Amino acid sequence: MGAADAQTPAVASGPGIDTFYAYNPDSGRQLDYTAWSDVLADVVFRVPPSNREPARGRPQQTGTRIYRGNITRYRYEANRVVYHLMDEPYEEAVHEFRVAMEALPDRIDFNALNRDEQLAYWLNLHNAAVIENILARYPESDINQTRAAGTREPLFEAKILNVAGVPLSLNDIRLRIVYRLWDDPRVIYGFHNGSIGGPSILREAFTGDNVWRQLDRNAGEFVNSLRGVERGRDTLRVSELYAEGRHFFPDFETDLRAHLSRYANEATAEELAPARPVEADVSTWEIADMTNGVIGCTGSGSPVTISVPRGLNRVNLNNLDCYTMPDTGRVLMEHVIERRIEMWRNGEGGRVYTVDLTPAQAAAAEAEGNAPQPPADPDAPQVNLSPSFSGRQNADTPDNDEE
Repeated sequence: MGAADAQTPAVASGPGIDTFYAYNPDSGRQLDYTAWSDVLADVVFRVPPSNREPARGRPQQTGTRIYRGNITRYRYEANRVVYHLMDEPYEEAVHEFRVAMEALPDRIDFNALNRDEQLAYWLNLHNAAVIENILARYPESDINQTRAAGTREPLFEAKILNVAGVPLSLNDIRLRIVYRLWDDPRVIYGFHNGSIGGPSILREAFTGDNVWRQLDRNAGEFVNSLRGVERGRDTLRVSELYAEGRHFFPDFETDLRAHLSRYANEATAEELAPARPVEADVSTWEIADMTNGVIGCTGSGSPVTISVPRGLNRVNLNNLDCYTMPDTGRVLMEHVIERRIEMWRNGEGGRVYTVDLTPAQAAAAEAEGNAPQPPADPDAPQVNLSPSFSGRQNADTPDNDEE
């Protein structure tokens, strides 16, 4: 089946958006996101999986009762972006990547890509635009109140992108393109919205040949976190993102429970077992950064400065002091260290989430173009989206986003 045979939704989603509906399932063309992976590996701080113990009260600090950090019960969950340490080279790298992504459909026949390559493209473009806009407005701590850079419009509603001549908002990409064209709830976990309450930002770019494994991995982290699933007094409370993606679950409670069960660990499965009604109301929009938008030391008001020479593009998180990490960030780092020690003692060194499909589900996935793909052809044509960002130091250990 060629690009001309692509299926399109029966309902138009707005002028111009149907431009992106066609695809070619036989295409072997790949997009190279190495440059974006390099940036993400430098600026994303990995937080261990939730142990399903909510953070309680305010952290105790010596010398002051004032605490300007995050006090949500979910504050020890989700990867973080170190916005307060991102100096000009990083700002330029994020901007250049977003610009290159936005211009890509003008350089190639976007509709000739296969569905997996297209999905990886939309996820990376969306997440880069989110990080770019938050960085431009930083420090702001409530993402649902953030305006798109250079506008007075809400971040997710403003038409801040123009792809192939079509003005697009972040909501257009998520709700009117991806949610409409990919009938698979796993796509929920690919959209980083800049907050603790949303899916984690990975330390690597999505790629066409790995996108479904990456989504599975992010789904496992989210479902087994409190911001994904937690017990209410008389209900099973789940993230409001599931209500927004309700069309993925026609029989909402039954289908959602089945979906959650595929990723649930033992502790989460215990929460799913009782037949309590589902309430999709878990929400927290505090920024997923290290400091909750605080850019000074608690009690002293000293400004944060970059203590590493310009051009050294690795943030050394082991040698931070008050001038590079406010006390609000230290609280999170101390918890991360404690949690990693706890995981090591409990033998939780590696967590891999898999989803077993029934024959019917596998056939449906294949029909939708979502079946597991064979290894990519090394001779297949690639498009490199490398910005001019360079000079990244090699990490001491390989990063695979797993503990």
